[in-house]
Amino acid sequence: MDVSVEKKLHDLWKLQQIDSKIDNIKAVMGELPMEVADLEDDIAGLETRVQHIEEEVSSLNAEISNKKNAIKDFQAAISKYDEQLNLIKNNREFEAIDKEKEIAGLEILSAEKKIRDFGKLIESKAEILASTQQTLDKRKADLVFKRAELDEIIKENEEEILKLEKDREGASKKLDDRYFRAYHRIRENMKNGLAVAPIMRGSCGGCFSKIPSQRQSEIRAHIKVTDCEHCGRILVDQTISGIAAKEEEKEVKTTRRKMRLTTK
Repeated sequence: MDVSVEKKLHDLWKLQQIDSKIDNIKAVMGELPMEVADLEDDIAGLETRVQHIEEEVSSLNAEISNKKNAIKDFQAAISKYDEQLNLIKNNREFEAIDKEKEIAGLEILSAEKKIRDFGKLIESKAEILASTQQTLDKRKADLVFKRAELDEIIKENEEEILKLEKDREGASKKLDDRYFRAYHRIRENMKNGLAVAPIMRGSCGGCFSKIPSQRQSEIRAHIKVTDCEHCGRILVDQTISGIAAKEEEKEVKTTRRKMRLTTK
């Protein structure tokens, strides 16, 4: 069964009204959802950085431990060389062992230098780690605050959001695919999300451009779905927007009546 143009316009306007209410709730949330997401990303990055620094410090400490063990081994070797030197009777053996002793001493000096260098690196890493950890703790505190703020807004509007989403699902099903896609295409291109605009004082309620009288007459006649020549929004006359307003008023009255019956 063909749906009349008036019915199509009414359904489009109804969907727009629901989406506008959802947009208003999102506007109350403001940038909070994005701020929460950004903080979560920052925290994940900082936690990874802390982990990497801690791994680097752990690796440097392991290197220091290895160098200290190497020093002990070289010192033990030097002691052994000293004992051997006391037993040697010819110059050739004496020079060979003395050379080994000298090499062991140089290895000890090199290991000690490495330990000092690693120590300085650990100090530098510790400063970076402390600064990163401080930033991480601040970000976590900010996230707790922002999440609590967002959760409170969501909780306050949860019931209304659920109702609006249900209403939106019902309103969307009333539109055929062609108008549904057109509605969303226009809506995505508008900063305020307004795809269906009423005629207000002879002008488009979206861009406020003047609408020619002849075009206004065509829109009021509901001959076809007409868009604004300037912004591309679907235009509806006051008859359509008035119907939607009356239905909304009826819903409010019904809700109030149910509340009164419940409290009796």
